[in-house]
Formats: sequence, structure tokens, C-alpha cells
Amino acid sequence: MTTTPPLPDTAPAETSAPAPRKRRPPRRVEVSRIEVLSPAMRRITLTGTELEGFAAPGPASYIKLIFPEPGQTEPVRPLPDGPRAVSMRTYTPLAVRPEALKVDVDFVLHGEGPASSWAAQASVGQVLFLMGPGPGYTLDADAPHHLLIADDSALPAVETILAALPATARVQVLLEVIAAAEERTLHSPAQLDVTWLARGTDHRAAGLPTEKALRALPAIAPDTQIYLACEAAAMRRIRTLLTGELGVSRQQIVGRGYWKLDVMNHPDHDYGEDA
Repeated sequence: MTTTPPLPDTAPAETSAPAPRKRRPPRRVEVSRIEVLSPAMRRITLTGTELEGFAAPGPASYIKLIFPEPGQTEPVRPLPDGPRAVSMRTYTPLAVRPEALKVDVDFVLHGEGPASSWAAQASVGQVLFLMGPGPGYTLDADAPHHLLIADDSALPAVETILAALPATARVQVLLEVIAAAEERTLHSPAQLDVTWLARGTDHRAAGLPTEKALRALPAIAPDTQIYLACEAAAMRRIRTLLTGELGVSRQQIVGRGYWKLDVMNHPDHDYGEDA
């Protein structure tokens, strides 16, 4: 017996497409401080009265920053129902100080793209628009072991995770950066073991030092929570290495493709679950 499907206008209400998610209003912010952390990393403090009520929802959460187009002194404030800004990039709010109406954002100077170019010439008083925040990494505070695998693009996210870990946790961090000059002291309440891996300036080598370091680690315990964030293709290779050769369960891994080689506008929702 066959059943004729209902016509579109008689379909149950629950089958209709969900309403589009409403965008949070953009916040106008100004640069109030610039700190040189390393040759390729700048920490820029953004401030403004429109940051009232802004709070990061958890570690490795994200914001979107809108940068000026060529010829603009500041970006045009986007309209709620208008087109998305062209020069918009995703970042991790590193430190949020609501009482001071300030947020710190770290920028990697990689020499290409609107965000890196802007950060390289940033000065106090320049204006951006900030949107968000969006959700981040769900941290299992009861997990006794944590493995954080990242490159320099995800270093701010790693720092927010480290700050949220309890003192009872043990955390191994593998950080891939351009050169040894990018190394700096990281802090966490947890018992911390950090390994810095220099890959050089050839971005085509992304992930290779990390894969080598992972093969040299002791066996990864099944109660280890793993955060993996780096170049998209490298993230997929590393996921495959973990779940195949190293015998890690897929359920232990949260993956993020922060950028993609030779792609200017890589999407910010690349979780690598196809690997």
C-alpha cells in the first residue's frame, strides 16, 4: 500500500525550515592599547561604551571583527538585515573586562588578508565593529588528562582553555609556530607541559612538525580530552593520525580548521568531522 505525501501547504508545522538566527547588533570599538607579544603576534585592546553587557560564554569562544575597506577611516556599521561585511574575520576574545568595557584580541601577522594587514599598522584610536560572541569549547572539567594541539592561529583559544582548567588536571600542549622567537610563557592552574614546534615560514609545512611530535608522545590515555585547532588540511591529517595509528577514539577529539592554505575566506565552522 502506498501513501500519498501531504501537499506542501498541509505539511505539519514542525517540518518547516527554522527561522534564521537573528544577528547580534554590532558594537563599535576603538583600539586603546597595542602590545607586541612576539615578532608575529600583537595583542590589541579594544574598548568602547557599546561593550556594555558583552561577555565571553566560555573558553575558545569567538567574535567577528569588521575591518575598514580601502579608503575608509572606519568600517560602515552593518545593518541587522543587510549584507554581511566583506572584510570580516573570526577571532577569540582572549580577556574580557566588562567593568572596564575592554576586550583583548591577539592577531597573528601572517602578511596577507585584511585582518593581518590591519593589525600590522594598527594604532590607538582606530575603529572596528565587533559582533558576537559565539559559543566555544565544551570543557570537561572532570577529565584528568587534556591534550591541546594547535598552531599560532589558535594560540589565543588554547590560552582561554588553559585558564579554565582545574588544578587537578594534567595538560599536554603542542604548539606549532613559525619560529622559536614566537615562544612565550603560558599559564594555567593545571599541571602544564608545553612543547613549541617551529615549522618555518613555508605554510605548506603546516602540521608536519606536530605529526612528528605526536608520534613521539607516550600512548594517549582513553580519558584524555583533545582539542585540535590549526590549518584545515593539517587538522584532518592529524585527526586521522590520532584515530588510526595512535588508536584514539573520535569521541575524544574536538577539531577546528582555523584557516586553509591558499584560501582567503575559509569558513569558521570547519570541524573536520569528515576526516
